Amino acid sequence: MYQPAYQQPVHRPMSETIKGLVSDTLLVLAIALGLLLIWIGAVIWGLIDDSDADKVGMFLKSLGMLVLTASLFIGGVLRHDMDKWIRWMLILSATLLLIFIGFWTGFWSALGITANFPFG
Repeated sequence: MYQPAYQQPVHRPMSETIKGLVSDTLLVLAIALGLLLIWIGAVIWGLIDDSDADKVGMFLKSLGMLVLTASLFIGGVLRHDMDKWIRWMLILSATLLLIFIGFWTGFWSALGITANFPFG
């Protein structure tokens, strides 16, 4: 009896390739690094009155927000082996961080209000 020769696929899907890079340990380290950068930036920004140090603090806080939201969003999108509710919460938390902290901080500073930012 004739059976057609089985051929391996030429390549794996991109999500399978990247999913190996987004392990649980790497995801936790990226989230912890983002939170640490946000905390250090907020401390520098809040305690030091010098304008250059103020800019460094806001830069570190913004870099931490970038790392945190990117790791939450990428972890929620690429990790198909997690429970769907955990994936939803990762994506929802990244979206809420962008909406409330990422948007409103820049909104209030653009209006010239520099103290008592709501949500961050």
